[in-house]
Amino acid sequence: MTSQQSAMRRSGWILIGAGALFALAGLSILHPVAHLFLKVAYWPMQEVAPDMAIPSPLLLAITGGLTVGLGGMSWALGTYVAPISPDAAQRVTWVATWSWFCTDSTFSILVGAPFNAVLNLTFLVLLLASCRNRR
Repeated sequence: MTSQQSAMRRSGWILIGAGALFALAGLSILHPVAHLFLKVAYWPMQEVAPDMAIPSPLLLAITGGLTVGLGGMSWALGTYVAPISPDAAQRVTWVATWSWFCTDSTFSILVGAPFNAVLNLTFLVLLLASCRNRR
């Protein structure tokens, strides 16, 4: 394994861990962890409400950033990887898409927003259909 491969895999695991913590922080038992993150994220500009009311602008910024990142990854796979290895592009898309869909949908349901799982089906179909290897 090259140093690039090792570094990419390591950063992947770090991001997976951070994402899992964000998802888990929606559960009430981990609200203190989420509250700490919000206090750090908003420092020094404003105080965060102790009742764990997540400020919508921050939530939208994070969600928008992650969605743009997923779209950028899909675009880059289609532009740089698929011409060289369509199967590799498809496998990467499947891993990223199913990881996102299962985590997002499961925790949406657990925190009382089950219809978000239904809405997620739109992106799931878009991403999985787009990466099909059509030889």
